Order: sequence, then C-alpha cells, then structure tokens
Amino acid sequence: MNAPWLVLDIGTGSAKAALIQDNRILASASATYPTTHGSAGIVEQDAGQWWAAVCKCCRELSPRQVAGIALTGQMQDVLLLDAKGQVIRPVILYSDTRARAEIEEIHALVDASELTRLTGTEQNAGSLLAKLRWLWRHERGSIERAEHLLLGGADYIAARLCGGMASDSTTAATTGLWQLAAGRLLDAPILRRLELGWALPLLPRVVDGGAQVGLLGMAPAQVLGLPAGTPVHLGPGDAGSATIGAGCGEVGPAYAYIGSSGWVGFSAREIGSAAAGVMSLAHPRRGHFIQVVPMMTSAGNLSWLRGLFANEDYAQIIAQGCAAPPGKLLFLPYLQGERAPFNDPLARGAFVGLAVDSGRPQVVRATLEGIIFAYRHTLSALSPQFPAHLTLIGGGARDDKLNQLFADILGLPVHLPPAAEHAGLHGALRAAQVARGTADNFAIPPARETRIFPPQTQHKEHYARQYQRFLAAYQALKPLFAQMAE
Repeated sequence: MNAPWLVLDIGTGSAKAALIQDNRILASASATYPTTHGSAGIVEQDAGQWWAAVCKCCRELSPRQVAGIALTGQMQDVLLLDAKGQVIRPVILYSDTRARAEIEEIHALVDASELTRLTGTEQNAGSLLAKLRWLWRHERGSIERAEHLLLGGADYIAARLCGGMASDSTTAATTGLWQLAAGRLLDAPILRRLELGWALPLLPRVVDGGAQVGLLGMAPAQVLGLPAGTPVHLGPGDAGSATIGAGCGEVGPAYAYIGSSGWVGFSAREIGSAAAGVMSLAHPRRGHFIQVVPMMTSAGNLSWLRGLFANEDYAQIIAQGCAAPPGKLLFLPYLQGERAPFNDPLARGAFVGLAVDSGRPQVVRATLEGIIFAYRHTLSALSPQFPAHLTLIGGGARDDKLNQLFADILGLPVHLPPAAEHAGLHGALRAAQVARGTADNFAIPPARETRIFPPQTQHKEHYARQYQRFLAAYQALKPLFAQMAE
C-alpha cells in the first residue's frame, strides 16, 4: 500500500494538517494562533506560532512514513528573514492596509494602469510594493538586517522544513511583484523605477505550484517524527489550492471559499478584468490563470458576532438567525475594509435599518444575509452570467442552514463536497502529484457524496430588492467612512 501524504495549510486563523491517501483523509488536526490588529490598518502574526501550530498538529497525527509533504497557505504576506533564517519582525498580513500613503506614491512613480497591465491586478494598500516602501520608510533597520523575503505562510514552513527560500507562482501573483502574462518576477528596471531596487537580492525563487523545493532536514524531521529526506512540495497558495480542491482546477466550473476571508473563483485561459475587481493569479499550469474576486472579511464577520455573544456556538448563532423571517435590516460586512469588487480600505461594517423590534435574531439574520450579498456582488464581478451551480468550500461551509441560505439568496444550486473545509489540502496534494507525475491533470472529479442544496424561491423577490439596497447602502456611506478615517 502506498504511504499517505502529509498536507499542511497555514491559514489566517489556524494551521490545518491531514494525512491523505487515495483521496481520503485518514486523520486531520488543526491548531489556532492569534492575529494582532493595530491602529491605521495594522494586521500582523508571529511566524513562530505558525511553526508551533504545525508541530502541534504533527504530534497529534503522529505520522511515521509519508510519501511526501505538500504545503499551502495564506498569501500576500511580508516575511523578512535574516541570514540564519530567523524572522526579523512580525509578519505583515495580506489584510494589512497601513501603506495607504505609500501606494499613492507608488502610483506616482509608475502609472497605475501600467502596473495593472504588468501584474494583472490593481495594486492597493495591500500590495507588497506599498508595504515594502512603508518598511523602507519606517523600519529601515529591519530591511538592512534582511537576507530573504518570503511571500506567504507556506513559504516559511517550507523554509523551516528544508531550508529552501522559495515561493509559488500563485502566491507571487498576489503581491504586485509578479508579471502575470510573462510568468516571472518584476524586472529590475521596473523595481528601480518604483524605488524598490534594494529588494532585488531579497526576492525568493518562484516555482510552479506543487513543485518539490527540497528534502526534509534532520532537525525538523526529529521534531515532526518523520524520516529525514522526505520530499517537500510547495503547493499553490491557498486560493490556488482551494480552486483545485473544489474541483475547479481545470477550465470551467466556479466555486466560493468561505473562511475568515473569502473569494469566488474559477480556472481560465485568460486574464480577468482588473477594472471589474477580478484578481488574476498564476495557475500551476503555465499559460492558464485563476480568476478570483476576493473579500477581505467573510466568516470573520461571524467570529466578530460570536465574540459579542460570549462565544456561543456558531451553529446556535446561525440557527437563531435562520429561524428569523427575512426582513429589511441590512448589514455591510466590511469590518476590515474591502478589496473587491471595489477597493476601499476605509470601508467598515454597518447595520442599516435598526428599529425597536430589531432583536438578536434579526441582527444575526442581517449579518448572514450581508455576508451572502457580498458573495453575490463578487460573483457579478467575476462574470456577468452566473454559473449553473456554485460549489462551496472552506470552514464556513460546514453549516447546512447557512448553505441553504446561500442557495436561496444567490438563486443557484449550491454543491457541497464531502470535507469541504479540507478542499485546500486536497488541492495542494493534487498539485504536488501533478508535479511528481503521479497525476495527469488538476481535475478532481466530484465525489459521489457531494450534496446539493437547490434554491428555495419563496423570498426571491425580497432578496432581489434587499440586494439593491445593500449595494446602495455602501455607496451612501462611503463618504462617511472616509471622514471617519481622518
């Protein structure tokens, strides 16, 4: 019998690990870590806690012999390492928006349209171009100590496992440092025009998602309980692995990821429209692309709500909201700003239409609906014509009541594959298998256990009206959000 793979996903809120054999998860584990939020849009994590979470997961799984290790994780991060591979400062996460002034300066140096043409995506305060400029201005000492720049969570764990300083092309395509059509990092002349020439020697080697980047070293092997020399594969970053794991690794079907953040996406042969809010990423197959429309905060809105309710169980909160009838109360789910289909780091969450009869069930219902309205907005940006059905994946897709509400509000059949929360793990593994030559393509066939939630249509007209109000509410509050940020 073939040995299982150990697959790791370094997410925003937790690390996940699984032993996977013949497309079946034999065992899984997860471990959480905190995020630090500061004023002016600061969002950071401690990469050391990522490693501690991986070690905790592996102790729980107790792997002894594996065919390989496949990695995926959060993208668009800034990780600075010194010559010994030690992290210099906390990781600046993708959702960090402190560099708002710096992105304006970037666009003054190189026209925004030229950058969009080169990178395939509109660059904003989350871009590494802006974040690196911020570091050069405010933390020159960190830059001067740095020998390596890594771009995502999986990059760092790969470095700890095998010593290689690499990133995958999907992750690189989120940063602003990648020429999408050309399939390579920005040329030195462009970086010098951006006054970021100093970053050139720090940039990692970039590989196609799934490529082997090294062999497990002796010290980490002892910590994880695995044989030294086990192959280490760097899968596509989380959006890429999720796309493959959702069964959308080949051109065609669409899916939605529901996690702390969220997105909708599919694989395509062409680059999407950045003007419409589409972020186009490199596909592990050269000449193909992954089109996604990302949301800054998805189920993170439920985490916030849960905190207000003394950490009540998610299922109880969702059930209470779904039991309330549809109403006119609106919720804007922009707790950390938004990046698509509109880019506004100053946007914030809001309830619109609170009344004396707005109790807790109505507030929960509005929050759930607001999250799904945001997905409807992203779907409309991804394609003017909705797909025939939508596959849901991610930890937020575990609740059947919420899945049914997705189907009702979107007006689409919702497909839920088994173990939807582990789709990214399956996708990272498939990419590694393609790179190794044990799989022919990136298509994972739908499982027979996939469940389908057909839309219920009795509230169809109400949701259509409420969605238009949802869109209007943001436009009305946008000037106020800007004033509040001053």
